[in-house]
Amino acid sequence: MMEKLRIILTRMEQEVRSASNPNQEMKQILSEFLASVVKLEQLAEVGKRYLITFQQGLEFLRRPSIHETSELVQSILKENETRRVKSYVEAGCINAYDSKLSVHQTNISLSRLHDHLIEGKSIISELETLMNKAGNWLQATPVDPLDPTGLVLSENSEHESTFESKEIPLHNDVSLNAGECASFMAVIYSMVKQDYVMQERVVSSLGLTSSSEELDSYCLMWSLRPSVNDDIINVVKSSFL
Repeated sequence: MMEKLRIILTRMEQEVRSASNPNQEMKQILSEFLASVVKLEQLAEVGKRYLITFQQGLEFLRRPSIHETSELVQSILKENETRRVKSYVEAGCINAYDSKLSVHQTNISLSRLHDHLIEGKSIISELETLMNKAGNWLQATPVDPLDPTGLVLSENSEHESTFESKEIPLHNDVSLNAGECASFMAVIYSMVKQDYVMQERVVSSLGLTSSSEELDSYCLMWSLRPSVNDDIINVVKSSFL
């Protein structure tokens, strides 16, 4: 009984603190949100290494053999025509051990990329939960009529709660109010969700038939993260410094 009373009193204290300082409550949610965003960024770096390893293994497997039509190459092979060299050339200049190692490398990398997607999806769900938490909190909190952010709660085509703001400050010396915190969360969520979807599409496209050009493009897009504006994320991070 006393434990239940303690929990009720604790919740009441939290509600009083939230009501007296709504901006601080929203910044706390934003802080948790940013922590998950950082985890997603770190995960993307790990995924990039797996993608590069997959590319290297696959490129090794289909490395062209010696160009024997070259007169220079023909003369070198003739001067060193041992059984070992002849067998190596006939095997496409790849020995059995290296070939087996490369196959293992590509399979492991692809498996880890799929694990990467599972972990990434979990973090995206965390972000969505925090978005919903922020939305519910804003709906239950009186809005200051003098709040300049013009906060509007809306839903996008995928029925995910988002927030729209007339203007988002992009200078580093910024102290965010509740409306701006929600707006930034919406923008950042949209960016990282698009980035995750891109990674998902890349991984689902990978295979032994992926061309060198495709793999180069995949690695480049993964590194560039075209849907993510780092300036926006850095502005939000700076508000906690």
